[in-house]
Order: sequence, then structure tokens, then C-alpha cells
Amino acid sequence: MFHFPSSKSFHKNSSIAPLLSWDFAHPLLQKQIEVGEDYKSISTLSERFQWDLELETKQLLRNNYILVITNLSQEIVWVSKQFETMTHYPKNEVIGRKPTFLQGEKTSTKSLHLIREKLSNVEQVATKLLNYRKNGEAYWCQVTILPIHNTDGFLTHFMAIEKEVE
Repeated sequence: MFHFPSSKSFHKNSSIAPLLSWDFAHPLLQKQIEVGEDYKSISTLSERFQWDLELETKQLLRNNYILVITNLSQEIVWVSKQFETMTHYPKNEVIGRKPTFLQGEKTSTKSLHLIREKLSNVEQVATKLLNYRKNGEAYWCQVTILPIHNTDGFLTHFMAIEKEVE
């Protein structure tokens, strides 16, 4: 079992301080790096497609929301890094697939119908879905899907904002 050094030995051997600090800071630093990388990716997509997006994506990412962007055919074009943590699917296995692959036998058909109806009318929709991880384990997910328009007002993509819930 690890024991922290006494204050006497700690000050005597101050070279241990950075190592102890790193143990505590590393997960937070990694999270900040992931948020920064995801935010940069969204910014690049936003510039490329000239999105008229007034959404605090960086704040959502910091608060552990998962972001999924699909094209108009509802095929995934981008997912945030936390997507793999929630679903156990790596990014390279989901790009080009429709998010419906996460649903299964016990997913509410009423919720799926609501999503289809709202998206076909280019409206925002929010619902709770029973999804399935790669290993088959079920989990509840609160999802809000927003239509994304470009600066000319044309619909270009959809963005799902997701969080695992009880």
C-alpha cells in the first residue's frame, strides 16, 4: 500500500513533489486535452460548413456531454471522444453508420417515432432512449437532437447532445 511521505522527508527530498502532483493532475489534464481537441474539431467543421451555431459546445464537452454529428442522411460524421467511454465503440467503427445501431429490442418505438417525426420536420427533439453498448449492456441516454443550419439558412447536419442517465 502506498503511504504519503512525511512532511519532513517530503521537504528533504523535494524531487518527489512533481511526481505526486502529476498523479492528481494527470486525469484533469487529459480531460482538458480531450475537450480542446473535440472543440477544435467542431470549430473546424463549423468553419467548413459555415454553420450558424450558437451553442456552448466547449461547456457541454467540459460537463461530459457526448456530441454526435450526422449528415442529412443521418450517418455519423463525427463523435466526441467521450462517445467511446459511453458506448465502448471506437470512433473508427461508427463513422458512416446511423446512430440507430445503438438501439435494440427494448428501445421505445414511441421515442424512435418521435425522433423521426421531429427530424423530418427539421425540429429539435429531446427524449430518453434505451441504447446498447458494444458488449450488449443496456444504458439509458438522455438525447437532444438539433438541426444545424449554415449561415445561408440551409440545413446541413444534425447534432445530438447525449448524456448517460439512470
